[in-house]
Amino acid sequence: MEQSNQVALLRDRYTVALLTGDHREASRVVKDALDRGIEPVAIYVEVFRPAMEEVGNAWVGGELNIANGHLATSITLQQITYVRDARKRKPELSVTAVVACVEGEMHSVGTSVIASLFQMEGWDVSVLGQDTPTDDLVELVRVRKPNLVMLSLALPDRIPVASRAVTLLKSLDDTPVVFVGGAGVSSRHAGKGMPADLITSAPLDAIRVAGEIFGLKQERSTLEDYLSALGRRVQALRKEHAWSQQQLAVRAGLDRTYVSAVEQGKQNITIGAAVKFADAFDMPLSELVSQAWDRLGMAERS
Repeated sequence: MEQSNQVALLRDRYTVALLTGDHREASRVVKDALDRGIEPVAIYVEVFRPAMEEVGNAWVGGELNIANGHLATSITLQQITYVRDARKRKPELSVTAVVACVEGEMHSVGTSVIASLFQMEGWDVSVLGQDTPTDDLVELVRVRKPNLVMLSLALPDRIPVASRAVTLLKSLDDTPVVFVGGAGVSSRHAGKGMPADLITSAPLDAIRVAGEIFGLKQERSTLEDYLSALGRRVQALRKEHAWSQQQLAVRAGLDRTYVSAVEQGKQNITIGAAVKFADAFDMPLSELVSQAWDRLGMAERS
């Protein structure tokens, strides 16, 4: 099954879990996503975000009350943390960030998402959460002197508040880089004229631009990283076929313990073994290997 189809099914399951307040099913969906090798950013943006939008629509339509809406938010915040902690973080960087909802903004899921993604990239991130008074935010930034401040707003009516916050932050002696993001700035001309360094609703844009501004070069992936990515891909393909490790071992002509070690990223894999895995999944070796490279976000292909 194509990954886009997998994500769509997971999104539908997760949405139902939120609308029914089923935290156990929500956890199962997220575990399934990770087991299939779906990257955190895809889970955050393509599963959590649209599901929470459906929760918001249900509340506006009177199909969901405030308590159930809070439950859905609580479930998603827990799952954001689970996804972050389930993935190996990159080495710590000597850059700091403060993430906050603008004053009056009560939707904090977006701040948790962007904070988690930056933490996985090695950033030292402080999360202030919802409805952060502008003057208090500016004072905290003046004292702590973070490299980057990221402001989140879910609704466009918060843009004037965000603009004031950005203007005050940019007036500090130790001026931070300031990003503004969230669904509230998703339209093409949202925030026009705001003196922010970046205005975007796309988390990956924020990570990329921050890397460019602060000169953070992406380290080449280590052998351990690659073996881990390849192992996750082998495991995901095995589960798509509904095979046990023993069944895959038989089809590939390999020992089950070898298959297990590969899936855990603990086994140096030979070209011969890789060919056997590819044959078992009825795909070219180049496709199996390139998918593992893709999961590392590598631009180069072998």
